[in-house]
Amino acid sequence: MEINRDIDALEARLNECDNVRFVFVKRDNSIREAHGTRRLLAIPHDSWPKGMRKASPSVLTFYDLDKGEWRCLRRTSLLGWFEMDE
Repeated sequence: MEINRDIDALEARLNECDNVRFVFVKRDNSIREAHGTRRLLAIPHDSWPKGMRKASPSVLTFYDLDKGEWRCLRRTSLLGWFEMDE
């Protein structure tokens, strides 16, 4: 499995894939592994965004498949990501 550290490529894959695994450093400096997506068809309808708001250029939002909630990570905190089998 190849590790990818490109945050823009992660954003593109989150938009296209149902499940992407990635690892990042949280604000408290702990390491977090997440399984996420931004693909609406992979997100429960009741969790779809209710509207649009301007996104911060310093963070990447994603739907956390394990927690069932929307989360974000600082773009500079990404350690790597892996594509999961669909």
